Amino acid sequence: MTTKRRRKLLALSLSLVMAISIIPLRVISPQPAKAASYGISNPRTDKNGVSTWDCVYFGNYYQSNSTTKEPIKWRVLSVNEDDAFLLADKNLDCQPYYIEPKNVTWETCTLRNWLNNNFYNTAFSAEEKNAIRTTLVVNEDNPDDGTEGGNNTNDKVYLLSIQEAMNSWYGFSPDYESSETRESKNTEYAKEQGAWNNESGEYSGSDWWWLRSPGCFSYNATFVHINGSVDSYGDSVLASSAVRPVLHLNLSSTTWRKADTVSAAGGSSGGSAETEKPTEAPKPTSEPAETEKPTESPKPTSEPAETENPTTSPKPTNKPAETEKPTVSPKQTGKPIISPKPTNEPIKVTAPAGVKKLTAKNKKKKAVVLSWKTVSGAKGYQLQYAMNKKFTKKKKSKLTAKAKFTVKKLKKKRTYYFRVRAYKLNGKTKVYGKWSKVKKVKVKK
Repeated sequence: MTTKRRRKLLALSLSLVMAISIIPLRVISPQPAKAASYGISNPRTDKNGVSTWDCVYFGNYYQSNSTTKEPIKWRVLSVNEDDAFLLADKNLDCQPYYIEPKNVTWETCTLRNWLNNNFYNTAFSAEEKNAIRTTLVVNEDNPDDGTEGGNNTNDKVYLLSIQEAMNSWYGFSPDYESSETRESKNTEYAKEQGAWNNESGEYSGSDWWWLRSPGCFSYNATFVHINGSVDSYGDSVLASSAVRPVLHLNLSSTTWRKADTVSAAGGSSGGSAETEKPTEAPKPTSEPAETEKPTESPKPTSEPAETENPTTSPKPTNKPAETEKPTVSPKQTGKPIISPKPTNEPIKVTAPAGVKKLTAKNKKKKAVVLSWKTVSGAKGYQLQYAMNKKFTKKKKSKLTAKAKFTVKKLKKKRTYYFRVRAYKLNGKTKVYGKWSKVKKVKVKK
């Protein structure tokens, strides 16, 4: 190579170096770690309907007694990269949904205020609070009665909805029936706070726990019964029930540690997934916000108060936190007076037999007449109809005391699917039997 050519190559190299040096470097953020790197995964359901959840310890709360805090154990309902959706393994406390007999939603109830203030400040240190994601909580209407769920909210800590409590991706049985996947035991502290405890029998140590969804009326709230069934009718918001919180945790923090797994059978429904692992991520109805400031903001009067992040907080009480704009009347002090809980009774009845000989005929204009064989001992019947055989499209539900019912205001030339089940009453709680065979009817008249 000639000297002239070497000089040209050297000049070209120097030019390239100078050009690169003046181009600003692009900082590439590291990709979020995969869920597997944290050693936890989504719930698994085997072919026998037994669900298994990975668990973690995060935060501290009163459990064995009212003086000493202990690590809180949470079930991992879903995990997506560095986000984990957690449900308390046990009932941690006992609170009313609201302190007055009024029409309320999750946005305006006192239980939401208590979770995002009293519980939040008591259970978590400043560092742990930073690891809890703000979640945009979608408040859907009651799926059976259409009672309005109210505005969406932004919460640190909240409760499951009806739909989430029946989400098979989270390891739950996908229907309303009794299921071990939803049964929950009380801590000793929860009992001290008023959680009812069945001392003996099949459901010893269990209690019913609140869901955030509205009941059949706006002064009712829904719950999970001691046998793991979902009650969409609900109970009075004044009733005092166990509290089983949920939250979204940033796994990249160092504030949590792994715990042992928990397993439970899906119950009589057997409706759990048939695979060992889900092949895709679950689709939750509430998602963590991508930023610390959520894109949707609730009304100021219902948003949890901004509070200090103390490392130690006083023992919680039933008095709502004093904030600039409280969701509870400031005159309310001490433990609110609550009405006796009608459902605080051991199961005294067995489920009724399944409904048989269901018939469905389009005898009248835009109506279908249903009839079936009377079930011995039944207090009444629940019927459901929808526009697909899986009862997921425009499903509606009705109650009747007779073995006959006319469904009106249907759409002509549309096909509907119908099913019926009987129920007995245990106090005010309905104990359902099995569904009848599904009947398919095309509305021609």
